[in-house]
Amino acid sequence: MEDPSDASWEQVREGIEAVIARWDEALARVPDERAAQRTVRRYLVDFVFPRAGGSPQEGAEFLFLLVRRFAELERTGDGLAVLEWIAELYAGHDDADVAVPALVALADVAVTLASHDDGPARAVAVLNRAADQVAPQAHLAIQRAACRAVAHGAFLTATAPVADGDRGIRQQAEPWRTLLHRWSGSGDVILRWRLAQAHFHIGLVHLLLGEDAAADDRFAGATAQWNGLAVDATVAEELDTEYFARGAYARRILRAVELPSRAANLTAESLTRPAANRWDRRRERHQAKELVRAAQHRHRRSVGEVKRWCCCGQPFALLLRNFGLLEWTVRQPGSDDTGGRGFHQVQTFTYQRRGDHVVRELGREVPIVQVATSQSAGLELDSWRFHGEPLAQAQLYLSNDSWFETVTHLVTLAETIIIWAEGMTPALAQEMAAVRAQGRTHDAVVLIEELDDDPAQRAPIAFALAQQIVGEDRDDYEAVQSLAKDLMPQVRPSRKQLTPESPDLAGFPHVVDLRQALPSDSAQHPAVLARRRHHQALWELPWDERMARLSERLGT
Repeated sequence: MEDPSDASWEQVREGIEAVIARWDEALARVPDERAAQRTVRRYLVDFVFPRAGGSPQEGAEFLFLLVRRFAELERTGDGLAVLEWIAELYAGHDDADVAVPALVALADVAVTLASHDDGPARAVAVLNRAADQVAPQAHLAIQRAACRAVAHGAFLTATAPVADGDRGIRQQAEPWRTLLHRWSGSGDVILRWRLAQAHFHIGLVHLLLGEDAAADDRFAGATAQWNGLAVDATVAEELDTEYFARGAYARRILRAVELPSRAANLTAESLTRPAANRWDRRRERHQAKELVRAAQHRHRRSVGEVKRWCCCGQPFALLLRNFGLLEWTVRQPGSDDTGGRGFHQVQTFTYQRRGDHVVRELGREVPIVQVATSQSAGLELDSWRFHGEPLAQAQLYLSNDSWFETVTHLVTLAETIIIWAEGMTPALAQEMAAVRAQGRTHDAVVLIEELDDDPAQRAPIAFALAQQIVGEDRDDYEAVQSLAKDLMPQVRPSRKQLTPESPDLAGFPHVVDLRQALPSDSAQHPAVLARRRHHQALWELPWDERMARLSERLGT
């Protein structure tokens, strides 16, 4: 287009406003929105453009200006409709001087509009529509631009909310599979680079599904795209050649990351208490089965998340905490209604701890994995169902047998370790010893929580447990009250308040005392901000330097 200061620019602006006015008139006359849009398109293509006598490039440029105006008016849907016209009119043009600029601009604008739409689905559909217009025998430059558009669509698809279950995860790989189907076998270096991207990202999807062997095959496929290639200096600047190396790196890391694929010792029986009657027991058992399935799915997905972070070079944080910090599970042996062995149980979950805000703020910038016992899985998932998102992006539910070995390995993998505690316990002491043993204390931030030792908080739990043991059908208040008093020490085992001066914290330089400040202020504590800046700086490092940090810790 001519310079905006030129008088002809005013004519273009007037033309755009006239088209929008006609658009709105058509919408007012025709109930069907798509039919109204076709009316405006025919007016432009069959009447305005032929009379103007401009080139195809000028026609495409006018439509892009129309899209920009719709974006300014916050009419994203209308802008995407015009992008679809551009895809159909110009993406398949046999002249590379027409098709290539149209495809490149279309991909960039679609990404921008997607960020203002309800989701990326419509933008992705436009990009796929554009690629569909390109003939298999089209000029190489057009093929490259079309492949770029499909890759943009694939990246957009990855930003969309994922439907529950494996099916939603698999759908994220479909745009990459489309790219492979269309351009596999190409000898062009740019297209081979895109094929490497596709193989690599499909491999990451397989990791989320727990399909490590399939992921390894895809990473090998990414590496193989480099075989026999001679990079032309004229296209070297367009290439992120390190992408060819990511497959080999991911294969090496995947072999070194060892995490339990299942949440061990997690069964419906472990989550079901003996109820007073058969119907309650059946209901609780059904709910327990649902929670076990959800916990196993969440654990497997979380293992995949951690492996994906490692394989794609995403530094993450490990959250270690007192297991009783957020949830309490109190059990007493007992018999079920048939006289068999069982237990009585009361569980509770709290969101009132000060560190919750600090961890969530850090999690906005840094992915976090937390470790919990298998026993807490059902409680956490049941609570999240009613109260919102979990604290960390990934949760691993570990048995007592695998817990410490897995935590030690995660200390190696994580870039930052968050230790959130109110008092020292044997388990936490072991975890902190593992951090010391690996020389990672300077990468750790200790969050000290106020010791929750209020009898008023424990009394209702002890009373509920006592009522189960005495019998929920019995109206014997004195017996329940007496037993509840005896159960109070078991509800919340005593522990000593952790302080910055505690000998247990020797060697840990970054300590945040949450008792002394508001949660919002604690999130801005220098120690917390320093870790956030550290992770931001890592993203600015060259890819190979970032990968080398984890490789060095793993010894690979």
